[in-house]
Amino acid sequence: MKPVYKQVNPTDLFDKRKKRLTQLIIFIYILLLFEGAMRKWVFPSQGRILYFIRDPFVLLAYFLAFRYSLWPKPNFVFLLGILLGGMGALLGLFQILFSEQAPLFVFYGLRNYFLYLPLPFLMERVLSKESLKKIGKWTLYLAIPMLPLCFFQVISPPTSPINQGFGNDPETTYANLGVYGEIQRASGTFTAGLHLFLASSLAIFMAFWIHKTLKRPIEKILLPISGIALFLTILISGSRMAFFSCGIALIFCLIAGYQAGFIKTTTTFIFYLLVVSVIAAFLANTLFSPIIEAMIQRWTGASEYEGGFLAIERIGADLVRFIENMDFVPFWGYGIGSGSNAYGILGNELAVYAEDDWSRHIVDFGPFLGLLYLFYRQLLLFYVGFKCWQSTRKLHDPFPLCLFGFLCPVLFNGQISGQGTLNGYNWLFIGFCLVASKMTFQEKQGHCSAIPANLTQKESPYYGSSRVNLP
Repeated sequence: MKPVYKQVNPTDLFDKRKKRLTQLIIFIYILLLFEGAMRKWVFPSQGRILYFIRDPFVLLAYFLAFRYSLWPKPNFVFLLGILLGGMGALLGLFQILFSEQAPLFVFYGLRNYFLYLPLPFLMERVLSKESLKKIGKWTLYLAIPMLPLCFFQVISPPTSPINQGFGNDPETTYANLGVYGEIQRASGTFTAGLHLFLASSLAIFMAFWIHKTLKRPIEKILLPISGIALFLTILISGSRMAFFSCGIALIFCLIAGYQAGFIKTTTTFIFYLLVVSVIAAFLANTLFSPIIEAMIQRWTGASEYEGGFLAIERIGADLVRFIENMDFVPFWGYGIGSGSNAYGILGNELAVYAEDDWSRHIVDFGPFLGLLYLFYRQLLLFYVGFKCWQSTRKLHDPFPLCLFGFLCPVLFNGQISGQGTLNGYNWLFIGFCLVASKMTFQEKQGHCSAIPANLTQKESPYYGSSRVNLP
């Protein structure tokens, strides 16, 4: 008797495969959010291994994409990144054979630079806008418990488990940098990178608030609660980078609101922001007074040698230091991975201390390939930014440009090749930006759902078009 095979609808099979990859990508993002918590409080003795916990799932996503034929048609930016990865691999092989660079650091460096590079383009293919908005909602909900966690970290001693973790020796404990006096710096569920969570959550919150896309009653209640928790966490974080990153994200979000046509809701938010600022000033002088005073003391002291309150001299030096390094770095570089944080932590002598990422590219790759990678970062920044700007304008959706407001400083000169959490946030949010800015078939046809409710018929870009029927 011949076996009977059930016929499978190709469309259903395709959707099922996309859903499987979507779930895998969401899991990678969850690992990014809780990797630090696992390293500090769950498996403290396995911290160095957990640093790479996302990598096997990224490789699995690539494997499934090849197996399911779900890789997108490569564009110029994607192909250029793959070409750079191939050149980096050849350079790494040369450095191992002729420069006596340890293979372990070469592979580690190549991982930091290129392992996650294809992921955003895969995300653009398989991740839907609905899934992205669900990710955004749950990210905001996480901001609610993040507030009490950060508050207790700030007021607890640096040796308490909530700050240094449950490790028993210096290699498995985490030092809190502190703010000033007995006030500690909040880290949340991260070992380092709380400012990334805060700035990205602010961008998501602003997009939802401006567009008013959350319809369920529970969502309408949780949205302002998560926003209040988010602003209070920023206030007590003790991190200048959190204020700086959130400030840039806020500016982009306001521009996105006006660009998308939501003038009323954007202006209303500015009013609420002023109200929240007054409340924050009251809390800063009452409940959070010791924390705010410690932050002022630290920022005042740091500004004395960083060029003022906004650290103008430090930022300017970080943007030009790579030029100075090109004068004495060998053409083939000192070795891929030699400029990373791990290289010095493991007891190796750094040929050049590359604190900023642009200098790190020159140290790792040498002047030629280092400049190519630096150029690629700026090209990718322009590519993603242009797509987000166009999508916000055409679809009247602030979400793409809001997300780009968070991504912009990270991709521009963040330490994406030296710090693991920054690396993950950079590549995942490039993917989120590409997903948010892609157009569905209905949107390409001028579907009326892309038109904000507060636009009149004559203000609509589709006025007079037979493709839509406006009331």
